[in-house]
Amino acid sequence: KMKNDDLEELDVRDEEKISQREEWTATFKAMSTTAVVLGATLLILSVLHPNLILRNNTPTGGDMGAHVWGPAYLRDVLLPHWRLTGWSMDWYSGLPAYRFYMVVPALAIVFLDFVLPYGIAFKIIVCIGLVAFPYCVHFMGRIAKLAYPLPELMVVGATMFLLDESFTIYGGNIASTMAGEFSHSIALAFAILGLGFFARGLDDGKHRGWAALFIALSALSHGIVLLFVFGGAVLMMLMRLDRQRLKFGITTLSCAVFLSAFWVI
Repeated sequence: KMKNDDLEELDVRDEEKISQREEWTATFKAMSTTAVVLGATLLILSVLHPNLILRNNTPTGGDMGAHVWGPAYLRDVLLPHWRLTGWSMDWYSGLPAYRFYMVVPALAIVFLDFVLPYGIAFKIIVCIGLVAFPYCVHFMGRIAKLAYPLPELMVVGATMFLLDESFTIYGGNIASTMAGEFSHSIALAFAILGLGFFARGLDDGKHRGWAALFIALSALSHGIVLLFVFGGAVLMMLMRLDRQRLKFGITTLSCAVFLSAFWVI
């Protein structure tokens, strides 16, 4: 009986040690995740000079100055006539406004301009895709059920990509965004969220609406991102193809096509 009591006491102690170890592990994971995601976000924000973002002036640099006209034309001319596209005589011998260029980031600038000066609203939307990108990448890793520390390592890789200066106009990184490719960085953030929801949905059949919405928003924010977000989703579906995943993929991507068709097609 004494041996049994001793064994039960040892079992209780072992369970307490295991429980304490699990608590410490969970705490360490939470702290390291917060440090990585918050640190990456603050690092990117510091590189973008928040004091300059909140200064009401005219953004410029690279192609950026050419984009300042567009949202203002959308606000002053097109939207009052309940249109998202139209013809303008402001440049050359006339040009089709927002027929071939992406309208969602411009709409975001217009809506933010209701409460902020135009220059500040413009610069916030220019930077929002970059600042949100580390969190979006981590969210994708978590919702896709990747094991720790893969989502955190994805954040590190995403931050290195944003800080990469080997190209300045191809889109996605800080250098390209500051040269005027801000629609591309916004589209990338939407694409990462959409692919995360899509990956999770392939496993459990949920989040079809969110996946379709963010994939459609990425397509409406940049035409180049449109190509590989749909291509990436199809590839994800084909890698583990079965009847359930095929049904989820077709219905989700069809919905994304319908949501974006008013502009894309």
